[in-house]
Amino acid sequence: MTQTPAVSATEAVAPVVLEMVRLIAPRKPDVAEPDHRLIGDLGFHSLVLAELGYNLEDLYGLRSLTPEEAMKLERVRDVIDFVGTEVAAGRAQLPAEDEVTLLFGRYGLDESAA
Repeated sequence: MTQTPAVSATEAVAPVVLEMVRLIAPRKPDVAEPDHRLIGDLGFHSLVLAELGYNLEDLYGLRSLTPEEAMKLERVRDVIDFVGTEVAAGRAQLPAEDEVTLLFGRYGLDESAA
């Protein structure tokens, strides 16, 4: 079965988004799951949502979301799908591994754990 660009991009994006969510979530899960609700399950609030957005914008070269778009990102899966779609459409790019390592390092996650 041939994968579409959006599926491939989403698969490449998912581990990074899941780990970023886990690192910055106010309610620290052992593992972030795609079905976790950002606000309800993980305790995200406006400042943490902004931090997640800024990190992903920098890492993937994403455009800023409109408030309407941001309101639709309720679950971790929604964030993964959004970033994956932007990458697949050529409006964002996958980061180099060292960029991901550097970003995770800011949160105290060393390279060997990533």
